[in-house]
Amino acid sequence: MKFHRVLLFTTIQMDITPVGNDIHILLTGGDNNRIGCTAFSKPIPDTDPIQCETSVISNVENPDALFCKYVAENLAIQTGQNVLCTGGVFVEDPDEHQIDKLYENIDEMIQDWANFLTD
Repeated sequence: MKFHRVLLFTTIQMDITPVGNDIHILLTGGDNNRIGCTAFSKPIPDTDPIQCETSVISNVENPDALFCKYVAENLAIQTGQNVLCTGGVFVEDPDEHQIDKLYENIDEMIQDWANFLTD
């Protein structure tokens, strides 16, 4: 399932694919489409609230790691499933407001997926 957002300064997209009992997400957008990060989140059993362990593969200077990790952890916590998020959202020199808008729209797409699962 694809979720897409158009912001004043860029676009972002999440392609979410169930893989057995797990979830794979391709997160793209920004000024330069690329794969800059992979984050894998696994829920920790018997934790309340649900917690997860997350591994990230990324270039040290790569800001994409923050978005992929954020998406993987949030979906793992919401669904209780293993989540792999691959992708990149690169916006050249974003200001604080733009970063907040990216996270806000990513949160909306995560909620859209959660709503899809419960409908």
